[in-house]
Amino acid sequence: MVPDPNGFGGTVSVRRMGASEWTNIPLSHGFAENSRGIGVADIAYAIQSGRPHRCSGELAYHVLEAMHAFHISSDTRSLYEMESTCVRPTALPMGLPKDALDA
Repeated sequence: MVPDPNGFGGTVSVRRMGASEWTNIPLSHGFAENSRGIGVADIAYAIQSGRPHRCSGELAYHVLEAMHAFHISSDTRSLYEMESTCVRPTALPMGLPKDALDA
């Protein structure tokens, strides 16, 4: 269970197979408050530093397909085979100072 992405905050929870209760997952990075614009900031910083940015069009398309796949699979009660792929972006490094995008 994830919070409303329009609020950029809230608790992330999981319910593992066989468990009856949800477990809250501690956040491992900053940006837990309203961080609208972080994608654009990452693109600008990536261009300046020469590294690939983390929010590519292919990733956005893949996420969109996955969101539709949840609905299609649920509605049809069948497996949905993803057609798109994307390169996994580099994760934010652990222990970054507040408002930093790279170490």
